[in-house]
Amino acid sequence: MDRVESKDMSLDTIRSDKGFFGHPKGIGALAVGNFFNSAAWGAFYAIMIFYLYTPYTKGLGFSEGNAAQMITAMAACNSLFVILGSWLADRVLGMRKALIIGNIVKGSAFLLLAIPVASLGQGRIFAIVALFLLSLPIMGASNASLTGQLYRKTDNGRRDAAFTIHQFMNTVAGVITPVIVGQIGMSNYHIGFGIAAFFAFMYGAVIFFTQHKFFGTLGAKPVSPLEKGQFKKIFSIFLAILVVILGIIAILIVAKVIALKGVLNIITSATFIIPIIFLTSLFRKKDLTDADRRHMKPFMKLFSAQVVMALCGTMLTSAIAIFIDRKVERNMFGFEIAPGSIPTIYTVLGLIAGPIFVYLYTKTKAKDVKIVNKYAIGVLLSGLGFAVLAIPIMLLHGSGPYSLLWLVFYYLFLALSDQFIWPIGSSMVSKLSPEAYETQMQTAWGQTAAIANGIALILFNFFQTADQQVYLFPILAGVLVVTAALLFANSKKIDEEMM
Repeated sequence: MDRVESKDMSLDTIRSDKGFFGHPKGIGALAVGNFFNSAAWGAFYAIMIFYLYTPYTKGLGFSEGNAAQMITAMAACNSLFVILGSWLADRVLGMRKALIIGNIVKGSAFLLLAIPVASLGQGRIFAIVALFLLSLPIMGASNASLTGQLYRKTDNGRRDAAFTIHQFMNTVAGVITPVIVGQIGMSNYHIGFGIAAFFAFMYGAVIFFTQHKFFGTLGAKPVSPLEKGQFKKIFSIFLAILVVILGIIAILIVAKVIALKGVLNIITSATFIIPIIFLTSLFRKKDLTDADRRHMKPFMKLFSAQVVMALCGTMLTSAIAIFIDRKVERNMFGFEIAPGSIPTIYTVLGLIAGPIFVYLYTKTKAKDVKIVNKYAIGVLLSGLGFAVLAIPIMLLHGSGPYSLLWLVFYYLFLALSDQFIWPIGSSMVSKLSPEAYETQMQTAWGQTAAIANGIALILFNFFQTADQQVYLFPILAGVLVVTAALLFANSKKIDEEMM
């Protein structure tokens, strides 16, 4: 029996609905939410790293290396704490409330950065508090989980297309915010952060106003609620542990036993330890069926590949951003393009590719291509993209400046890769997930980002400046091509394990 039923709208009715371009109407709400989410984060990432290392009074005066590590550490913590967010969604809040509350917290963090500062110290405090709040993804993997639950397990084509729709909406948002906020950021970063806050609050509003009409009771309540009084006890223990940990770190910093590097080392260690503990706990659930346990094997194989892909994503928000600012010729026809606006090229290419792939996965035989082969093609395309960047770097020995055309070709390969990697990966997780643990499985998949950020934090210890970071690109190209080759070689076996 399905675990969620509604007196007004049965789960079967919801899953059979084709009111949103052949999909359930809930996909429309979640897709719009994804648009606002990507717009908010797009605005933030378009300017945050530059805000951190731009001299005061315009910025906060950190070094390039420290700025990259701070952004990466925030992303790492965000990926780690998504475990907590998904647990709250599954056991306490329900997915819909988690989405609403999570966006209120996120919007508040962006709003804090939007406040003009009176001193360098105040600005740095506001930034640290905001980064801390952004490390708390209360909504967890609720959007992906709700998306997967809107379809039957056998509805592979529509589910693949649904996640591709989300990718398309992410891309649309990426066209808008980097241009607007990137250019605004050249004169006033705080306005850009205000725009990010607006989009975050809008995401919460969309879910709030559509939840009853489009989802019935799907996601309204925790799928595995705690017993009465249990949450208070668990929360008290968690809060006590958190206060102790933060207190110890604060004392060590004040006593000058550790500095920023020491804190980053703690975060780095956590990015490896916590995902291992989480995965081990998930795989040892007593109520998993034999089929569930059999599916864990292909999941872990693709999980390993996704760590490599997530590392590429980390480079996009840190090393690539600094590369664009410091190494790429951005003057065109006498007009200087803001570094935060350059990624619009990437999103425009993705915008073009998105609808094509939605059509291919829905209406053509492309929907029958095996999941592993789709995913492997995406990995290979990313490898070719980084190989394109490696060509001028090796020829010019990292000195630059580089033509913008190299980035255009790099973005082209990544835009095509995205259509294979992100929607197919999420769809694959939904297909393999046990019914009672879909949110947690999506969360486990998200832990690849935590591990990737941990690897990036280590790499940035050795590649501190823009001159050094460019040599990461040929290294990543080689790793990606090898990963794709291994996936192709083992695709038949992995597909059999997924049956």
